[in-house]
Amino acid sequence: MTLPDHIKIEAKRDLTDLVAIPSVSARVEGLDACADKVAALLADAGFQTAIEPGDVGPFVTGEIGEGPFTLVIYNHYDVQPEEPINLWTAPPFSLTERHGALFGRGAADDKGEFVSRIAGWRLFRERHPGPLPFRLIWIVEGEEEIGSPSLVRFLEKRYAGLQADLCWWEFGEVDIRGRPVVLMGFKGVLAIELSVRTARADLHSSLGAIFDNPLWRLASAVASMRDAAGRVLIKGFYEGIEPDRATRELAASPPFALEDLMAATGGQKLLGAVTPSNFYEHLNFEPCLNVNGIHGGYEGAGTKTVLPATATAKLDFRLVPGQNPKAVADLVRLHLDDNGFDDIELIVHDAEVLGVRSDPSHWAVKLGAKLLEKWFGQPAILQPSSAASGLAHPFVHQLGATLFGAGITHHGAMLHSPDENILIDQFHQMIGFSADFFSALASQCGSVADVGYQQRETGS
Repeated sequence: MTLPDHIKIEAKRDLTDLVAIPSVSARVEGLDACADKVAALLADAGFQTAIEPGDVGPFVTGEIGEGPFTLVIYNHYDVQPEEPINLWTAPPFSLTERHGALFGRGAADDKGEFVSRIAGWRLFRERHPGPLPFRLIWIVEGEEEIGSPSLVRFLEKRYAGLQADLCWWEFGEVDIRGRPVVLMGFKGVLAIELSVRTARADLHSSLGAIFDNPLWRLASAVASMRDAAGRVLIKGFYEGIEPDRATRELAASPPFALEDLMAATGGQKLLGAVTPSNFYEHLNFEPCLNVNGIHGGYEGAGTKTVLPATATAKLDFRLVPGQNPKAVADLVRLHLDDNGFDDIELIVHDAEVLGVRSDPSHWAVKLGAKLLEKWFGQPAILQPSSAASGLAHPFVHQLGATLFGAGITHHGAMLHSPDENILIDQFHQMIGFSADFFSALASQCGSVADVGYQQRETGS
């Protein structure tokens, strides 16, 4: 199966243009310009578009079609900061091609995903230019990389009362063997900062004989929250999170080998409870605590014998359905107080993303899985939950949609890192899949739209 050359050329051009815009939400940079470009692409593809303000970056919407079946596509145009720049092989905001891949900040997360879908839409419309027999709502935001602070409010305001059938999520995965992995859920996230002060200013290190060291104190507090095997030691952390039997069975047999994941990522040191037979269950169902960084004192060249006055640590928790980030933050505060760390300040940076999972038996998910197998040449893997997080819960709980996370994030995509990339062959495969998926939904809408309504009404 091949794509027309003009579709490939247009897709690469669009991705080149988008990557060239440094839409870094953490710096509030390039967001308006990128939103304008996304809106122009959607308008050129036949959508009725709008740009609406968010807390940090604008929301872009595109709408077309009508009918009893509603598909929501969610993407984002903001990207992570490019630092450290010196580790990039080529400039991060210039799309470059090497070794069968396209490199650049946002090439994978999430501009490449967006472009693959809109390129597939163009191909579909070339073949089927008539009225669209289902409703399609495309939502592209500019705040995902900073926790989507205004997404819930935007959906409540703009799409109050909307009932959607399927939400095609911003990304999906392709494993090291080229098999498409459909993500049916996502973990939640809590991001916090801990800080402690033990003196007015840095002191001579000789005074360490009588005064406590804030870095030592903070390290002790962090170490008290997790054991060496990765088990979180905060009281109440694991209550009410056991997945149902059917969901657990989906992850009983790892669809790819642990050694493949280690080879693709360069990860080496495994947690004590992780084995080649259970790692996939851990990725899907286990919450975890990560230390993102600990800072304080002297970090320059050479030595400086100083007893620091302050120390900070940034942490995140990846959470699963049943865990509320704000409630977990309260448990952290109680843990610190109960263990003698009441002087450590707790700052909550992100507590909006709840974990969520969807039912993989939805007819549109099964349809998509068949078409993925057609384009990628191997059966699609239905994964209960991504190990990563995304603000998917309002689409499920507010709009009533089933999640469908199909995309081209491969295990060596270097998300959030230098040399972020997508594989060109998989980029083209996803374009072809997207065109066929739109076509299949359109052709089946008359005969299966009522089924979608029945599933929504019964909550299946």
